[in-house]
Amino acid sequence: MTKLTINDLVGTPQTAIANLILDYYAELGMDDHQLAIFLQIIKYSQKDEKFPTPTELAKVVKRPISEIYQALQQMTQKGFIRVKSFIDHDQHVDQYDIAPFFERLDHLLDSQDTVANFQAEQADVSKLYQEIEVEFGRTLSPIEMETVDSWLNRDHFSTEIIRLALREAVLNDARSFKYIDRILLDWQKRQIKNADDLERYRAKFQ
Repeated sequence: MTKLTINDLVGTPQTAIANLILDYYAELGMDDHQLAIFLQIIKYSQKDEKFPTPTELAKVVKRPISEIYQALQQMTQKGFIRVKSFIDHDQHVDQYDIAPFFERLDHLLDSQDTVANFQAEQADVSKLYQEIEVEFGRTLSPIEMETVDSWLNRDHFSTEIIRLALREAVLNDARSFKYIDRILLDWQKRQIKNADDLERYRAKFQ
């Protein structure tokens, strides 16, 4: 099928977009509570409010604010949304980006026979976020979650190599995203892409 892009959806009737979401959100692993919040984020975006607060979302979906925070974190971890930050007229601006959901929807529509693998990948990504939080001993900030998302989707680091870099940071008692990022970049330069590559590289210096 033709690749589904956000630009394509801009001119699509809202009912058609809503039907796409309603037809496939459950297959993508989104629950009803997350769906309600996701639809509200889209609604706010249409009013040019790109970053509704958890308080605003809690008011319209009639849920406790603590559940909103948790749902937003889960939606980021599962790859439904991401937080984008930029400077606009010398001011720091955050906004929710819903493109990841439609990228995953496109993948699902284009490869129905690989749904099981896709869901396994998303579960692995979600597990990676949880493992990082366990090692850091706290919930990740939106910026930190965006960093992990960039490692996965911009830099195309595998969950395996990110886990290895996390382990390296923990062993060196350097629980820092900057430290992990430096490890990943160094390994990338050395063509280290998995545990076998790392083992062979280290064997050269033993």
